[in-house]
Amino acid sequence: MGRLIRVGSQLLNRDSANGRAKLWLNAATNSAEALPVALVTGIATITLLWNVYARLTWTPAVPLPTVLIAAAIFASIAIIFSTVMSNRVIVELATYYGLWAIFPLFCVRLNYLSATLGFPLQDALFARADAMIGFDWRAWSSLAWAHPLFIKVLEVAYESNIYQPFILVLAFALWGPRGRNREFLTATVLAALATVIIATVLPAFGPNRIYGIASTWDAILEALRAGSHQPLHYVGIVTFPSFHASMALILTTSVRGSRYATAAASIVNGLMLIATVPIGYHYLVDIIAGCAIGLGSIYIAIRSGDAVARRQLRYRADTLARGGGGADPATT
Repeated sequence: MGRLIRVGSQLLNRDSANGRAKLWLNAATNSAEALPVALVTGIATITLLWNVYARLTWTPAVPLPTVLIAAAIFASIAIIFSTVMSNRVIVELATYYGLWAIFPLFCVRLNYLSATLGFPLQDALFARADAMIGFDWRAWSSLAWAHPLFIKVLEVAYESNIYQPFILVLAFALWGPRGRNREFLTATVLAALATVIIATVLPAFGPNRIYGIASTWDAILEALRAGSHQPLHYVGIVTFPSFHASMALILTTSVRGSRYATAAASIVNGLMLIATVPIGYHYLVDIIAGCAIGLGSIYIAIRSGDAVARRQLRYRADTLARGGGGADPATT
């Protein structure tokens, strides 16, 4: 009899544990962060697996283990403050700082790996496309470089895509609107994936190469296309489409609803768009394509946010119907 009771108790405990696991899984999959976490994790996984075959090596400013340790710390903080303690702001900050810490690193690596496929260069195609719409890259670039102070301003704006996200993550976590961090990162990751895929099949060096102007990415792209396994430092190697153009629109759209933030973002990111020609060495068609990708990514991110909101409402209703229990996905 005692043995039967012990077995019955074990089965009940197992059912209870399975029930808790199921509730946790449902809460996680209905969380607002499920999509961006899945996207970033997917990029990291694909990159790591692909590089087992490609065997590329990098010399990043911040070593990969350091980035992964930082991401793990952020993840631990998010877990603690969503379970043991309850603080939505800290959870959101830790989650998105952790995701932003690893996303750019693996996205650049994915871009490098895709460049090793060595599709035919398309500089001639893009140069013809610019000529068809009457754009003279050399004339526009020469005009900008004739004004050193203007170039300095453009350089600051062009590089601001590195630090703007970390400012926005803090602002959205503290002051909202709720869900804007999810939308912002989702749009950025979708735009990055589209950029990598298109750049893989339509690679190019840029208009500067036509005029014999060296760039920081020429040697990197040449090494990747030649199958070199020398250590490579991180630098943007995409010409078409322009990811900076996509980011200019995503960064500006993300602060909609705030008049002053929108005005400031429009100025900074408008200058970023201008800078893509003389600083980023982009064809005009690169910028047009990048803007189209940015708009499409924003639309998908907003629509996915609406879907998340509907799914969370159904989850809450189901949880109440079962008599409560389970984590609120809006706070996870």
